[in-house]
Amino acid sequence: MVILVTHKDTAYVIDTGFGGNLPLKPVPLSGEAVVTSNGEFRVKEADSPHGDYIFEMKLKHKHSEWRTGYAFDSGDPIKDVTQLNDIQTIISTHSGSPFNKHPLLTKRTDNGNVTLTDTSFTQWKDGEMEKEEIDHERYQKLLNIWFE
Repeated sequence: MVILVTHKDTAYVIDTGFGGNLPLKPVPLSGEAVVTSNGEFRVKEADSPHGDYIFEMKLKHKHSEWRTGYAFDSGDPIKDVTQLNDIQTIISTHSGSPFNKHPLLTKRTDNGNVTLTDTSFTQWKDGEMEKEEIDHERYQKLLNIWFE
């Protein structure tokens, strides 16, 4: 699911649910890149089995080349709120969903971001990544330090 908004005859993606990969402002469907404190983002037309547009990103301190975030079909709008409930159920209960197995927290920082799971802590700082395998005690401590 993606939120599309038209303002002054220009269509934009408003992305509120892509974790630490958020553009932080509207991204036009024109292919024009938007630069934010989080990186560069663009949406362009594509011939994909998953839709007619792709969302691409070059995250600050992480990517030097464009990477595909996701594809979407601009011609297939949500027609009923129950469709959103179906999507939520898939994310929260489907065995193939990566979001219902373990805690996953991410937070932007002034010079990168941090990601915490119950088994690892990853910190991107000024383009450098450090990853630490952790136990439950360390998880609780990092949770309190970074996310309280």
